[in-house]
Amino acid sequence: MTLVDVSVGHALDKDVLAGVSASFKMGSITAIVGYTGSGKTTLLHAMAGLIEVSSGSISGSPDGTALVFQEPFIVGSSVLDNITMGHEYRDDEVTRAIEIAEAQFLFELPSGLLTIVGERGVGLSGGQRQRLALARAVITSPKVLLLDDTTSALDPLTESKVMGNLRRELGETTVIAVSSRPSIIALSDEVIFVANGGLVDQRPHQELLLCSAPYRQLMQAYEQDREEA
Repeated sequence: MTLVDVSVGHALDKDVLAGVSASFKMGSITAIVGYTGSGKTTLLHAMAGLIEVSSGSISGSPDGTALVFQEPFIVGSSVLDNITMGHEYRDDEVTRAIEIAEAQFLFELPSGLLTIVGERGVGLSGGQRQRLALARAVITSPKVLLLDDTTSALDPLTESKVMGNLRRELGETTVIAVSSRPSIIALSDEVIFVANGGLVDQRPHQELLLCSAPYRQLMQAYEQDREEA
């Protein structure tokens, strides 16, 4: 996926995103970071095709893109229906998606994968809903997997396992994750640092730490938030 001079939306005659250019290597993991209101989620939604760009271009196939939200929607049906969404998959494909998402707890529910959950995932914790939604995305074998703070409710160990699974099992899938979690950022191949609706820099995490004082300040703020949580 490649972005060329992308601008999105208008608020008081000012683009929410302005002139963003970036490229993502197939099979790589990229973290998008920035302070609240910097435009990182808008950028992710533009890549998913949920919002139109006002100028510039995004190349890549939206049809082969899966997006997982921080607070995913859970339909009022069985766990299995929430994963397959009406499509036919083999049992081993369902199991693989669940394992990649570290959602094996689903097998232990009262009726296993046939357990009925509510429209907002009643009976499931925030982290469980996130992993269920991730399994739903993974089973489609997306070319591009977009994560909008998708692991925010997971503990650091489970989060690390999920990211390791994505890297190991989805070798050709490009993963792009908006995140404020230091563990996700450190595990990524590259980081896109956005501020005030523009791309500040794109390079590996350690290089950004060395060359960018604003980035170091952001990482310190993320660490402080994690310690206070």
